[in-house]
Amino acid sequence: MSLEYQLKYHIENNYDSPVLKANYRLLVFPSTTDSQKIMQMDYVCSPQAEGYVSNNIYGYKTLNYRIDKPFVQFSFELNLSLEKKLVNPFDFVSLPAEEEFKWVNSMEAYMDHHLFLRQSNLTSIPIEALDPFPKYTADISIFEFLKVLNGYVHEFLDYTSHSTTTDTSVSDILNLKQGVCQDYAHLFIAVCRENKIPARYISGYLDQGSNYIGSSQLHAWVEAFVPNAGWIGFDPTNNLLIDHHYVIIAHGIDYNDCSPIIGVLEYSGKQKSVHSVSISNQ
Repeated sequence: MSLEYQLKYHIENNYDSPVLKANYRLLVFPSTTDSQKIMQMDYVCSPQAEGYVSNNIYGYKTLNYRIDKPFVQFSFELNLSLEKKLVNPFDFVSLPAEEEFKWVNSMEAYMDHHLFLRQSNLTSIPIEALDPFPKYTADISIFEFLKVLNGYVHEFLDYTSHSTTTDTSVSDILNLKQGVCQDYAHLFIAVCRENKIPARYISGYLDQGSNYIGSSQLHAWVEAFVPNAGWIGFDPTNNLLIDHHYVIIAHGIDYNDCSPIIGVLEYSGKQKSVHSVSISNQ
């Protein structure tokens, strides 16, 4: 069984003086996976420019624009329909806890997943700050530990719009104890990696029909690796496991790998940005 989603994503950047030239890279297309595929898609940008598609370092499709004429507003709109298979996040068989613990501490785990075991500038966490957080041991399965951590991070932070920026680090989040979805994701990732559990940042869209926190904008969550199961998604913002209500765009080490728009501009001045999402299932 599957659901069909209708999705619209809009970006608008307004500049207080003309931008002379610009290059934009957008990472907003849903990825094609075993559980989701795009049925129909169209997009347009203003000022008009020819876009070309390329792949980023993780193989996800990016849309690129080069604009050579002065402009004071850049807007982009994506419209698509997408099929999403129904997913049961509990549908797997865990290895015995002792075997999982042995794997976590093995060279095999490090070699296979070293990119998602190293802390980044956004996810580094002081060792002393780990004390109140759940600790992974051989007495519990990785999946059970991750569910506990999901709930803990959910309770630790207060969701507060505009309380942080995309440059806010985990160290800052620990002091603020508030943030938005990418902050919940970064904190969850930081604790996972310190416990030698591979974890990666996910960007995507969230079904607005379920009244989840974060569905009005692009959403962020986490995938952690569980032996014998693979990558399993967790949403600490909503204290949920990832299922068919989540549409994946891309994964990366942290937000910087998954930013929806990056621009290199010949310009000096201020800008205002508006991003909006509309997604519903049929």
